[in-house]
Amino acid sequence: MWSINEPSLRPWTTDPIVPDEILYEFNGPLTFTASFGPFDALFHHIGRRENSNFYAVVQSNEQTVEALQSGALSIRGALSCRTIWIVDLDLTFAVQRYWICDQDDFPEKLMPARNVPLYASMEQAPDSLEEANAYFSIAFRGERLANKSIPFNLLKSLIDDSYEAARRLLSPAFMAGAKSATFDFPARAIPGSLILALDEPRINDALLRRRTAESPLSVEDAQASFIEQRDLFFQETAELVAKANSGQLSDSLAEERFALLDNLQQIIPSDQNRIESVVFSAREGNSVLSVAVNERAGTTMHRAFKRIEKKAVTDVGRVEIVNSPSKTFVYRSSRGKQVTCYVSPEEFQTLEESGKLQIGALVRVKGHLAKRPQRDQMTSEGQPDITVPPRTSRG
Repeated sequence: MWSINEPSLRPWTTDPIVPDEILYEFNGPLTFTASFGPFDALFHHIGRRENSNFYAVVQSNEQTVEALQSGALSIRGALSCRTIWIVDLDLTFAVQRYWICDQDDFPEKLMPARNVPLYASMEQAPDSLEEANAYFSIAFRGERLANKSIPFNLLKSLIDDSYEAARRLLSPAFMAGAKSATFDFPARAIPGSLILALDEPRINDALLRRRTAESPLSVEDAQASFIEQRDLFFQETAELVAKANSGQLSDSLAEERFALLDNLQQIIPSDQNRIESVVFSAREGNSVLSVAVNERAGTTMHRAFKRIEKKAVTDVGRVEIVNSPSKTFVYRSSRGKQVTCYVSPEEFQTLEESGKLQIGALVRVKGHLAKRPQRDQMTSEGQPDITVPPRTSRG
């Protein structure tokens, strides 16, 4: 691990460092770009001693700087390079000495906190451009998730859980429970703790046509629905996390977001698992959506979910079977499970007569949920809200 007591190198120039662009300053430049030998570099202030200001310096480029300024990349992310120079500048910005340091040997205490953006007006930012540019990404952090190696059983567990969670979290209701032959996300794992980046889903047109036969959808319409579902995920998860961080996550909100909380259970941190934090990010036009869940918020969300499991909860999904003789119907929940829904005979008759209770209809139901190995059971409180998707032309 690097320390200031290690032998330093002599200045490569007698000229002072001249900032090209000052990105952040307080009593002097704290973060700026400048020429550094043969390349452009990002300078970030890490300490001060008497007549010395110490900067962490990394090779940079226009894309990184723009991402940093727009909030698409954290300060830590901008500094995450294999080689970091530590430069001692005097009060005139002349180089007094410097060190060359491998990223793994750079002290953690000198690195900016995770997901902290350049400007305080921005709430949080991804720690890598891979996260920022992905259709959807999940970045796990933890003591056992090191840059160099991850225990194989932990790696397998996180990838399996992430695969299941991402399909459920991002699938529109009409795709609930669909197999990978119908749609799948091209994905890649990125070193640096564990980062999983997904690309736009690939959708099989023939299987989509079969699945939405009652209300036909084009691949383009389906892609748009995935984006809407992704945006809804960030909106609803951000609210849950904000409430959890402030200690104000109510049972009523947890009940309303039951399906979302259920889908998040295996991939958010808590005081009972080996994850310290998880960050969800996605590129949306010229901006980035990002939600960070730390251990405190994750633990609060886990406990809220456990509290409400035995209470009345709200579930959403897509009708797959209508059983008139038994006055029940089966829907595929956004949680991935099939659910048999029990309603009163009068309510079932009303739903049938309305013409809404049909295969492919979208359902939102509040009631008491009993989880089962094969098929869950929902006893509805009141009449479920059922919507028949409008028929659209496939062009």
